[in-house]
Amino acid sequence: MRRLFALLGIGLLLATAGLLAFGGTPHEATTWFWLACLGLSGLSFTVSAFRDEVTVGSNSLRWYVFAGVGDIFLAAATFVLSIGDVLSGAPTEVLIGSVAGALGALFLAFIGVDYVRGGVHMDLSAFA
Repeated sequence: MRRLFALLGIGLLLATAGLLAFGGTPHEATTWFWLACLGLSGLSFTVSAFRDEVTVGSNSLRWYVFAGVGDIFLAAATFVLSIGDVLSGAPTEVLIGSVAGALGALFLAFIGVDYVRGGVHMDLSAFA
């Protein structure tokens, strides 16, 4: 089940590479931040799918830490993308979707933080 993170991770990496290759160079800082978060999220999900743990110095990080970090980066990308319409004064119909996207991003960040903590609220044994 955990190997499904590879599909998400590789998909996010390919999407980021495609946007950079065919979309041209972004001119706004928020677009750079969004693309960086997508790429880092894809990298984190890919690592979590293929490695049980990664040793960093004297510490070893389990796979779910990388999955959680991937969720947090994906939440940050979603939040930045959603909140832009809210701050620009978009029409009401757009605002409803943007607020829903921002709230969804906060929920995704909660899941990511829980994964980093080792699954206090979410059952990580389902991914074993």
